[in-house]
Amino acid sequence: MNFIGHAYIARDFLELIPGNFAGDAYKGNLDKFDHLPKHILRGIRLHRYIDHFTDNAREIKEVGQIFKGQGISKVAFIASDILLDHFITKNWSKFSDQAYPEFIQTIYRVTDANLVHLEEEFCFLYDKLKTYKWLDQYPTEEGIDVILWQFSRRIGFDNDLNSCLGIYQNNRTEIDGLFDAFMKEIVKNSALYIRDKLH
Repeated sequence: MNFIGHAYIARDFLELIPGNFAGDAYKGNLDKFDHLPKHILRGIRLHRYIDHFTDNAREIKEVGQIFKGQGISKVAFIASDILLDHFITKNWSKFSDQAYPEFIQTIYRVTDANLVHLEEEFCFLYDKLKTYKWLDQYPTEEGIDVILWQFSRRIGFDNDLNSCLGIYQNNRTEIDGLFDAFMKEIVKNSALYIRDKLH
């Protein structure tokens, strides 16, 4: 999952969104970050749970194999994460009663209020994300093509992420079916994790 998926999982617990949204910026043992407010730490824990669940999900492994079968090697699962956000946003009304533009503004509002607690690395990226309205681009194929290009430039090695939209388009029915099954599982299991471990 990428930015949207992580924020969506925390949609009913807005205090978890900032830490969850910024979770990739926190590396290593969480004891290093025990100075952070508890709601930020809980958000980071949720982020790690989502990443672990996603990485081990059968459906996501199958999506990765589709990309690998088309010659995508090192970035198959990065492509899967980004295109999963595309799947969620293009089918947004299936996942949420709140309009997608309103949800983006909710993300901004709760994250802006917590920037003082978040890592500088994330704050730099978040400023770019807002300035260039990356989240607005996820629902359309034209937008996701731009997102894939932007991510390809951020990766520190030569990669073929730019080729992944075409592979997705050629395998859309199968990949969307896998994403749909995965979303049912992660939504259910994340809700249980939040209830049992974070509250």
